[in-house]
Amino acid sequence: MKNIYIILILIFSFTIISCAKKSDTSSTSTTTTTEVEGTWVTSCFLSGGFYRINTITVTGTDVVVKYEWHSDSSCSTDYALWEDTYDSLSIGDEVTFSDATKGHKFTSEVVSFKLTLQTASAVSATNTANFCGYSDWALNTAKDYSGITCDGTAYAVANTSAQGLYNLVGNNLFLGSLNTTGSYPTEVSTSITYVKQ
Repeated sequence: MKNIYIILILIFSFTIISCAKKSDTSSTSTTTTTEVEGTWVTSCFLSGGFYRINTITVTGTDVVVKYEWHSDSSCSTDYALWEDTYDSLSIGDEVTFSDATKGHKFTSEVVSFKLTLQTASAVSATNTANFCGYSDWALNTAKDYSGITCDGTAYAVANTSAQGLYNLVGNNLFLGSLNTTGSYPTEVSTSITYVKQ
């Protein structure tokens, strides 16, 4: 567990990254957030030594993304909870993928990035590592790391614009990496499937 802070940040960065379907063409149409509104959940899956469930909740133009980490294969034993909050969701240009399915670019604005540690061992490890510059992590108490550099990674401050890409196939949602650098991703990941609830 001595390198847990490195593992935490690396796994977090892999949340919605992968190679998959690339976009062919795009138009300049826009749509409302209606087609993505609701709750989208992954199955329990193993990534980087932790079992995880990801949940996206879209309510109007507000978005909450939760990454639940568990220490068991049934995802019943809590370890840590990452929670990203965005607002001002806006659906932009339509994109046609190589398999002829369609998706959209989208933008949103960062509200906060928070981490809640749910085991004593995680609290001890992050405090020892001074993770995100904090040495007072406490059990089941969220800390906001927006605008902070954690283990060499600089996280966006509140109100930063974020650009993304999604592909909706029936009740399955696939995402591209969410960027805060002003550029849109060019592909979505099929390694993580969000299912409409």
